[in-house]
Amino acid sequence: MKGPAEGSVGPQRTARAYPHERELSDMPYLPPHLRDGGGSGGSGSESDGGRGSRGPDRFDDRRGGGGGRYDDRRGGDRYDDRRRDDRYDDRRRGDGYDDRRRDDRDRYDDRRRDDRDRDGRSGGGGGSSSRSGVPPAVFANWKPSERVQALSVNQCEEIRRRMDVTVEVPPGTDEAPPPIESFEDMNLDTKIVMDIKFKEFDKPTPIQAQAIPVICSGRDVLGCAETGSGKTAAFSIPMIQHCLQQPEIKRGDGPFAIVMAPTRELAQQIEKEAKIFSRSSKGFKTTIVVGGTNMSEQRMDLKNGVEVCVATPGRLIDHLHQGNTNLARVSLVILDEADRMLDMGFEPQIREVMMNLPKPHQTLLFSATMPVEVEALAADYLNKPVKVKVGAVSVPTSNVAQHLEKLVDSQKVDRLCELLLEEKAEAEKFGGSLPMTVVFVERKARADEIMTLLNAEGVAAAAFHGGRSQQEREAALADFTTGKCAVLVATDVAA
Repeated sequence: MKGPAEGSVGPQRTARAYPHERELSDMPYLPPHLRDGGGSGGSGSESDGGRGSRGPDRFDDRRGGGGGRYDDRRGGDRYDDRRRDDRYDDRRRGDGYDDRRRDDRDRYDDRRRDDRDRDGRSGGGGGSSSRSGVPPAVFANWKPSERVQALSVNQCEEIRRRMDVTVEVPPGTDEAPPPIESFEDMNLDTKIVMDIKFKEFDKPTPIQAQAIPVICSGRDVLGCAETGSGKTAAFSIPMIQHCLQQPEIKRGDGPFAIVMAPTRELAQQIEKEAKIFSRSSKGFKTTIVVGGTNMSEQRMDLKNGVEVCVATPGRLIDHLHQGNTNLARVSLVILDEADRMLDMGFEPQIREVMMNLPKPHQTLLFSATMPVEVEALAADYLNKPVKVKVGAVSVPTSNVAQHLEKLVDSQKVDRLCELLLEEKAEAEKFGGSLPMTVVFVERKARADEIMTLLNAEGVAAAAFHGGRSQQEREAALADFTTGKCAVLVATDVAA
């Protein structure tokens, strides 16, 4: 049950592109604080928070250089990992990404031009001048089994109708690969097939059946499917397939694939899934780069070289600015829950990464909803994407029954306790217990208040929000998933 916002402010959108990016297309990359004449980082007046002069249409710098920390702007839940001393202080210097000091080979030249070179995406190899000094990326010429290739157009459409999958391709481009209803017909690496069997996946879910073939074919994807549809595996499996085809990674190399997610918990889930599908691939390394955890351990993993980096945008930028990793070998980038990342104010960080990726690269964007902001982001950074949608877009899931009770704010907590106690009593009549329940609230203090009240009433509850340490958050999730507590009271950002 979620009450009305109490003194909260809706998400404030910022400009969608850095100014003058077209005019700078032939100049070396400049960090944001040096653009428009901001010559001395950190020398701004007190009136601008020490950020230097900036144009009015610039992104408001929420990355630690005197500006505010990341917050959800809907009730004050700030990301607690921004309370650390390793914020973006290095932005105030003029040295930019440290890895630019390496012989200029992997300098971040401007890749913001509309005519992005995609040579190498359609054949068995790849590479371009922007990857000078590192092995070229490989984009294999993948094909499904002969049985799948023999499917007629009508048969493909029938499979899609049965799975409630909609596929759209840009005008003038090839048709999307057909949906594949068995993992055996996907012609995946044998080690990945072993791990799929270990996971005991019988057959692909609808989003997996259509998205995996499109991704394996090397095309950009704009995917839309509800939570719980299996979309994490839909991009994790082809991501590992792509990484296994690349020349061996060495110490000091950046990752082959980057996955950006809005929260620490989602990033942990994605990395766990990536580990499952790469368990048989000897030497395959993944790492998670998020706030609230030891940065030195993350630094060590990145410097030793990893195939896959799963990150929240803010902490990824931290490591890039400190020279702990680089984008020189990135050939696959995935934006998961893109709508949530934009809601939470991560658009500047996402764009900073996307604008500095080498060419060629493949981009996948997944989102549970498709607001105009997500479509605008996709239009800027995806190259003629194939749109894969499962079910209706931006509508409530059919798996949840919805009931609405209108109450004044002072009645909400009492009514919530009443409902949960009624549910608990009803379940105990039949020898059961209160089913797993999540209560969403607007503020951290409200979450703690409701948790305390429920525990006092005999309903085991745990609180989950950004004000808790990573260890406390993981403990709350563990108690909830193991049944130690039946109710999880969470802020929407944390959940």
